[in-house]
Amino acid sequence: MAEIYKRIGEKIRELRLKPENGSMSQETLGEKLGIASNTVSRWETGTYKPTPEDLDKLARLFNVSITVFFPGLPQENSSIAMLASATAGLNTSDLEEVIKYAEFRKVRNTLEFAKRARPKK
Repeated sequence: MAEIYKRIGEKIRELRLKPENGSMSQETLGEKLGIASNTVSRWETGTYKPTPEDLDKLARLFNVSITVFFPGLPQENSSIAMLASATAGLNTSDLEEVIKYAEFRKVRNTLEFAKRARPKK
């Protein structure tokens, strides 16, 4: 499980330092998220584990899919027709919100599974 948080931390750092994101400091990112800069530092080193809600805030701030933190996350295709039917007629803003919510749920489930799969000490 530690490996997944190491990868998440690397991605947070990568996004934070991207020139198109203003190559922001840990302090600036912390201010934008309403958290301490040392929390950002600890996420990036894998010392602290960001919650799905934290990852959702980061994804929204950097305008990326929450799934960027999980490169190997499988994509489900079995429910595409039902999802298309349910979202037909939504405006762009509402549709984007539905997508972000679905991505959030997928990531939350992945983290919960990883937590359950952790070996007991």
